[in-house]
Amino acid sequence: MNIWFLRMDKDGWDELDLNQNYKYIHSAHGSCGGLDVALRYKKRCFPELTMNGKELAKFIRSIKQKLIANGLFDLEQSGKRRCDIALRYWLSEMQVDDLVFVRNKQGKVMLCKITGYISEDFFDKRGCFQRPVEILNEIKESVVPSEIWGRTQGRKTIERNAKKHITTWVTSNYELLICSE
Repeated sequence: MNIWFLRMDKDGWDELDLNQNYKYIHSAHGSCGGLDVALRYKKRCFPELTMNGKELAKFIRSIKQKLIANGLFDLEQSGKRRCDIALRYWLSEMQVDDLVFVRNKQGKVMLCKITGYISEDFFDKRGCFQRPVEILNEIKESVVPSEIWGRTQGRKTIERNAKKHITTWVTSNYELLICSE
């Protein structure tokens, strides 16, 4: 199981925010080249991803290089250097039943469980990614270690947990996290 940290408070879409009426997480990753670029490569993602990890990484890098060459993408813009990592996260590494700590636009941190693959409808409209989630609980700062809370405040819009002790802590304290008030 992966543990994800997602900042939806930085996405620029005021009308879309994680809450009881909108149980989806999303990201603007993938929309840099415009909707026409995203739709050109849609068949590689739907109904499911058709590439392994190495093929996907190479594929994303080639698209990124074409966008740079055509002046549609600037590596000097914030977050653009590591966007290929975020695309791989959304497409191949994020899985059903993974947990995600999400900071929404109200500044609340919600613990969610991913319940499905990326939405084809959302991709068709916006050229980027959305996944359905089950909202497990709102998380208060006092309930989690400072390292977890800090990641929900960080500058990265999406981050995967790579530290075993965080995964171990979340797994060991799962019941506390979903029942805390």
